[in-house]
Amino acid sequence: MSGPYLIFTTVMTLALLLMVAAYIRTLLFIRRQKLLADASFNPLEGVRLWRRLFTPNGYGEAAETSRRGVARLYLLALAAFVIAVVLFFVLPSVPG
Repeated sequence: MSGPYLIFTTVMTLALLLMVAAYIRTLLFIRRQKLLADASFNPLEGVRLWRRLFTPNGYGEAAETSRRGVARLYLLALAAFVIAVVLFFVLPSVPG
């Protein structure tokens, strides 16, 4: 395995782990807010819950700290994925 491929795989694995952690934290957040029953029966309500998750003060002041933590994890996962894709195209062109 070449060096660029290992770097790409490592960053992509980091993105995957961050996404899984964010998903688990989201489930815990929704469970803590007692919103899981609403989202499980109506798909549109589930979409609204996800949209409110990324809206500032979407769940009120009491849940703002938890909401920011979940949104931050998703943002980090997205950033790691973008970095991995950029590295995938840039690293093979680096000589050496």
